[in-house]
Amino acid sequence: MPRLVELYDRFETMGVQFVSIDAGQRTPAAEEFLDENNVRHIVLNDADRSVREAYKITGIPVTVLIDHEGRIIYRHLGYAPGDEVKMAKEIETLIAWKGQEA
Repeated sequence: MPRLVELYDRFETMGVQFVSIDAGQRTPAAEEFLDENNVRHIVLNDADRSVREAYKITGIPVTVLIDHEGRIIYRHLGYAPGDEVKMAKEIETLIAWKGQEA
C-alpha cells in the first residue's frame, strides 16, 4: 500500500484516478491500516463480491489499469518490490497515448 500511495501522489494531478477494492466488509483494523498508510484515494468495499467476479480476481492484491474508455490495459496479480516501477511505466504510457489522441 505505501507504494500505491506514492504512485497516487505522483499521478493524481495528471488526471489518473486510483480506486482500491476491499474484498469483504471493512473492519476497524482495515480502517486503521488505511489511516496509518495515509491512503487518500477511493477505497470501496466489495461485500457482495460483484467486483471480484466481474474482473475475475483469483487472488490479492491485483492491479488493474483501465483506460479512459473503460478498457483494461494492464493487469497484474501479486506484489513484489519493483512492481510499482512497472505500473508507473504503464501509467506514463497511457498518459502519453491519451495525449496523442487529443
